[in-house]
Parts: sequence; structure tokens; C-alpha cells
Amino acid sequence: MEQRALWVTYLLIILTLANEMSSAVQARDNTKRRTKEKGGFQKNICDITDRDSKVHCYCENTREPRNATKAECWVFNGGIPRDDLIWQSFASQPTLQTLSFNVRVDGALGYVPTKALQYLQRLRSINIKYGNIVDVAPFALANLTNLKEVSLSQNQIETLQQYAFAYLPNLTVINLEDNMILEIGKDSFFDLPKLQKLTLTKNNITTISNGAFQHAFNLLELDLNKNSIFHLNRHTFDGLANLRKLDLRKNRIYNLTEFTFAELWNLQELLLGKNEIKYISARAFDGLSQLRKLSLDDNKLAVIPSGLFEGVRGLSALDLRSNELHALTFDNIKPILDNLKPLNSNLLLEENNFVCDCRLKWMHSLRNETKSQSTKDSLDGVTCKMDTPIVSSAYNKMSDDTKINYSLEILHTSATVEVVDKFNTTDRKLDENESSEGKKGVKRNVLKIPAETLPCPKETMTTTESPPFIVDPVIPIQNEMKTFRFHEMNSAERVSLTSILVMSVSFIFFNT
Repeated sequence: MEQRALWVTYLLIILTLANEMSSAVQARDNTKRRTKEKGGFQKNICDITDRDSKVHCYCENTREPRNATKAECWVFNGGIPRDDLIWQSFASQPTLQTLSFNVRVDGALGYVPTKALQYLQRLRSINIKYGNIVDVAPFALANLTNLKEVSLSQNQIETLQQYAFAYLPNLTVINLEDNMILEIGKDSFFDLPKLQKLTLTKNNITTISNGAFQHAFNLLELDLNKNSIFHLNRHTFDGLANLRKLDLRKNRIYNLTEFTFAELWNLQELLLGKNEIKYISARAFDGLSQLRKLSLDDNKLAVIPSGLFEGVRGLSALDLRSNELHALTFDNIKPILDNLKPLNSNLLLEENNFVCDCRLKWMHSLRNETKSQSTKDSLDGVTCKMDTPIVSSAYNKMSDDTKINYSLEILHTSATVEVVDKFNTTDRKLDENESSEGKKGVKRNVLKIPAETLPCPKETMTTTESPPFIVDPVIPIQNEMKTFRFHEMNSAERVSLTSILVMSVSFIFFNT
């Protein structure tokens, strides 16, 4: 009897356990069903098999939970809500260090998935490409303390909100290339002590707020190439005392005011080519004592201000191609002339509107003295135009023999020259094809014109050749100043004594 009771009890226990197990399985299935209905997915982001999933990630080396270090995710089918359950699945791989999203359909990813990133505290690199992100929200990167590189290139970003990139103590690289950013606000980049490279190439930036980069004080390279920036001032680059390279090519900058780059004490490379620069203050580059390379090619410069290169005496690479310069004097180039002679130096001057006169005479000397092949090649290609008023004025002062040699050497090679009278100017006989060209000015290679035959306008005769000794025009020699003051005082005393003597004689004469 007792044995039968034990058997009944045993069967009841088995039935109860079976019933509970069946309920658990059913509950689990119901949970899966509800999750799928809501758009959720299985937990391991590296092992998604559901074809309806909007995100598929491929992880290197492992699919096991909590083991993957690198994942490449493809985003399909568009319209993922910010709070979609798919982002919770990234909690399955908290050891990820490298994560990239490739968006396959327009509209598939319109934001930085902060909900996913918050689980990835070991993440070091994130890359989102081809999305339609319009703005980067505050703290979009979830304060990831180990993050080193961020790339959001080729999206559609227009706005960087305040604190878009903030409190990221190890971040070194930000790439925002090829977006539609309109403005750089003051606190978009905040508390980024290790940021070294910031790329903003190919955007629509027109305005940079004063102090926009002051919280990225260790930045080494700032790329603003291919934007629409038209105005800079002395506070635009506040805080960037450690910057080494600044790229501002292909913008709409039309002038450079004084002290524009004064905060950039360690800048070594400044690229300003392909802008609309027409005016430069003589003190625009003051403070750039470490500058080695300066490009101003493809602008609208007609004149180089006197003393422009005084503040950049270490400059060894200068690009002034494709401007509208009519002269570049010895005094202009004197502060950096010695830097242009070593092998690795570089001076580029082609495609300007130089006038053939003695202000270009220094090019002959530099061509012979420089060891830089690129500088030699550039000087060989520099052309100038024969300015008729200057040429004829200088020509009339020459002797007969010199006139003939000068005409043959400098004037148009195919023109014939005939001396009518030693007191008259020559008549140039140009054929019909050359007449119009002669009116515009004939182009000649500067170095093919003998230096001694270059005419020298009166106003430039004293500024085209090196003096026997060079005195810094900015800092006078102390002894020279004392001598000058002594002579000035003696002259004044002599004038006073003479005046007194004349007045005394006049007084005696009229009284007698």
C-alpha cells in the first residue's frame, strides 16, 4: 500500500515538473514573438540570422557573446527609430573596440546611434558613412572615455550642436569630411584635450565663431579646405597655440587683416591657395615665427606689402603662382632670401603680371645661387611684360650702341629695329599679326633678359639691389641712432646760433 502511494506521488511530481517546463517554454516563445512583433531581434548582435533585420553585423574571429573586438554593420531597409530594440542588442558585445556602419539605403540612419554606443565603453573607433545624419546632437558619442577616432564623413550633416563632441578625454581624430556643415559654433568641440587632427574638408562652412576651437588646445592639424569661409579675424583661431598645419585652400577669403594668425605661435604650414585674396595687411603673418611653408597661389594679389615677410623669417617654401603681381622686389623677398637657397627650399612665381624692369633683377642672382631644382625650374618659367612707358623712358637715356643691343635683346624677337637718329627713339616695325600683341605687352622670360639691361624706374632704383651692408629697417642700430641724434642736436644748435647772430647784427645795423 505504501509502495503504491510512493509511485502515485512520484508520478504527480513528474507531471508537475513537466507542466512547469511546458509553461516556461511557452512563455519564452511568447516573449520571442512579442519582441519580433515590436521590431526587436535576438540579443547577440554578431549572430543575427533574421532576414527582416534592419541591421546585420559581421564580427571578426568570433560570434560568441562578449568576445568580439571588431564589428562591421550594414544598415538596410531604412527608418530605424532612435529607441529601436536593435540598439539594445549591442549590449551583447561590450568588448567591441572598432565599429563601423555602412548605410545602404537613403534614410536608413539619420542620427548617431547613441543608444548602441552607451554599451560600448571600450570602443576606440567608430565610423558611420553614407547616412543622412542632419545634425549631431549634444553628447552624441555617449562620453566614451576610450574613444580615439571618429569618422562621420559623407553624411548630410548641417549642424553641430553645442557639446556635439564633448568630454572625450582620449579622442585624437575627428573626420567630418564631405558634409553640409554651415557653421562652427563656440562649444561644438568641448573638452577634447588630446584632439590632434580635425578634418572639415568639403562642407559649406561660412562662419567660424570666435574661440570655436579653444577647447581643442592640443590640435596639430586643422583642415578647412573646400568651404565658403570669407572672413577671418584675430580671434578665429584662439587657443590653437600648438597647431602645426592650417589648410584654408579653396574658400572665399578676400582679405587678411593684421594679426589674423597671431595665436598660432607654432604653425609651420599655412595653405591659402585658391581663394579670392586681394588685400593683405603688412602684419597679417606677424607672430608666425615657426612658419616654414606658405601658399598664396591662385589669388588676386597685385601687390606684396612692404615688410610682409618680416615676421616669418624662417619661411623656406613660398607659392605665389597665378596671382596678378606686377612686381616682387628685392626688399619684399630679402627677409627670407637666404632660406630659398638650400636644396629643400621652394619658391614658385609663374603666371603673374610682372613688368620687365630692374625690380626683378634679384631673380638672376637667386637662380645662380639656389640649390633647389624646383626653385630653378620656377624661375626659368617666370615671364614679364614689356611695359612701353617704362621701356621707352629708359631707352631714351641710352647711348647709340647700347640702344641697338638693348633693342635686339629685350624687344620682341621678331621685330626689326632701325636707328633713325642718335637723338630720336627707334621705330619698331611689327607685322600685322604682332601689332595687337604689342599693345598688350610682349611676354618675355625674365631670365633670358640680361640683368644689366633691365630698365629701372626712378621710384624703384633704390630698392632693387642689396646695399653694401644690410640694416634691419625695423630695429635700428643703437650706435647709429645715437650718432643720428648727436648730429640732429648739433644741427639744431648751429641753426639757433646762426639765428641769434643774424638778429643781433640786424639790431645793431638799424640802431646805428
